[in-house]
Amino acid sequence: MRSLEECLPDYLYHDRDEIPQAVGKARAMVPEGASGDLLLARLRYSSLVEQGAFFKALGRVNWRVVPRAPVLEKALLHELSRMGQILDKFLQGVERKLETSSFLRDFLGFPSSSEEELLLRAQKDEPLKMLRVDLVLEEGKVPKLVEIQVVMGGLGITQALRTAYGPHPLLPGIAKAYEEALEAIPKRDDLPKVVATLGARNSHYRHEHLCLARHLSTWRMIVAPLFLLEEGPSGVRLGDTGIGVIHRLFRAPGALKTEHGKRVLRAVLQGRVILINPWKDFFEDKRLLALVHEDRAEELLGDHLTEGEWKSLQEMIPPTWKATRERLAQVMGLSGSSRSYYLKKGRSWECKGLFHGRKLSSRQWEAACKRAKGEGDWILQKEVRSTPTPWVYWDPSSGAIKRMMGYTRMCPYYFRGRDGGLHLADVLLTVRETSSRVHGASDAILAVVGDDPETP
Repeated sequence: MRSLEECLPDYLYHDRDEIPQAVGKARAMVPEGASGDLLLARLRYSSLVEQGAFFKALGRVNWRVVPRAPVLEKALLHELSRMGQILDKFLQGVERKLETSSFLRDFLGFPSSSEEELLLRAQKDEPLKMLRVDLVLEEGKVPKLVEIQVVMGGLGITQALRTAYGPHPLLPGIAKAYEEALEAIPKRDDLPKVVATLGARNSHYRHEHLCLARHLSTWRMIVAPLFLLEEGPSGVRLGDTGIGVIHRLFRAPGALKTEHGKRVLRAVLQGRVILINPWKDFFEDKRLLALVHEDRAEELLGDHLTEGEWKSLQEMIPPTWKATRERLAQVMGLSGSSRSYYLKKGRSWECKGLFHGRKLSSRQWEAACKRAKGEGDWILQKEVRSTPTPWVYWDPSSGAIKRMMGYTRMCPYYFRGRDGGLHLADVLLTVRETSSRVHGASDAILAVVGDDPETP
């Protein structure tokens, strides 16, 4: 791992001077007299702080820490690996058909703007370099896909967790897979091996990307707010450094409303930069999940997936439909106990939109259905019934080992390798006492999967 001193000059956010002191707190956490689970948990915590694995708060790990990484069966890891390969085929098929299929364009509301059409043409056949999916465990066992992310958080934290808990023989880890994906990108000979990670002025993910930068071995990562990007005669730059690869933490339409976002757009259209991931926000549209359950889609994409792969895809995604007027009329008047559905905004990053039928009053559910009907870009998804499982964790606030029953959310990360395939790199687990979609909360356990239960 690179030293903080080596990477800090490439961290261009306002709180750069505060980070050395925050990381230095790890030295004050060396356990004295601790043993067993308490010793292990405190060692994990110290490692995470020393690596700078911070989220929203400097100097402390903002989640509950387990002494040992939970073990995942190898058969399930193989299933997750295959899931990534099938999803990759599906997404590539959707993109290729999107150019000419009026059915797909109407179903996904594409393009949402003229810029989205231009970006698709400029990045034609440029595949995703990485992918994260969010899975809920049905009855605590069967993974069900509820979200696809191509602009994702958790990369640095997952790598830091892997370092703190030790390697896994079947998972290369985030940093290694990330650099392999970077190596596969065609690069300009006149530019250094630099990737600029650009986000909001107060991005919650700035610290974890500094953490990721420390784990890279051959690439240099500059972590900066998007507004610092400048245009020059030969492309874009940060200070004196020419930038050819941008890791984007921004989406449309928000970024396109700013001058700095437009700079990125111009650079992409001129072929001067490569984005990871490509600026194709429709890949995150939840209407894609409903598309999987459309009979017409199977026929349209039949030349990209086999019949068996399409069946597997349908099995991994809970029943999901476009929230049409007819579909909403069927569920609007249901009683509370019968409303085992979620209403979700298709492009949920544009505005908050998630309603759980069983947790709303009849009046609230009716209002949610009317909103979905009026806006027209929502989905209705069958609730996945989860089962809580027992966990042991160290509570940093009290310093004690505690127990809880928690619902697990599984997040596999995939990266494109030199062979062109999308490969499983690591798996992040988020565990909360209540069934929730929130990540990184202070009442959650965050962990990576382990291999041998007998190994600390």
